[in-house]
Amino acid sequence: MPQLDRIVIFSQIFWLFVIFTVFYISLTHFFLPKFLKFLKARKKIIKVNEAEALLLIKKSTANQVKLKLLLSNHLVDLKKIFSINPILSVSDTRSLNTKKVDKLISVMVKNSVLFCDSQILDSININVKSVYSK
Repeated sequence: MPQLDRIVIFSQIFWLFVIFTVFYISLTHFFLPKFLKFLKARKKIIKVNEAEALLLIKKSTANQVKLKLLLSNHLVDLKKIFSINPILSVSDTRSLNTKKVDKLISVMVKNSVLFCDSQILDSININVKSVYSK
């Protein structure tokens, strides 16, 4: 068999090792550092983006808490105003010269302000657009 001849096999093995070493050296010297640099840059970009996303999420949750607190405080103030001020009382609507629709609307507004509580505030969804919305 000519492919297993001793004269031919040594030259094939020699050129195999020469080509393999040249290929290995060129890969480790030229291409591998660039590839590792790209991987490190990607990791840094991902870390920075995650930190920014966490910061935005913290800010938005803090703003949501502030908004709910502000809403509940203003609702308490409105309840006090409606309970203290006799002019805003809707119980004696007969003395006012209003239509039936106006009376119903005023009763609905008063009741919605007086009976609004934390359960109703919790049922209001506040959605904030995040950076990583999917």
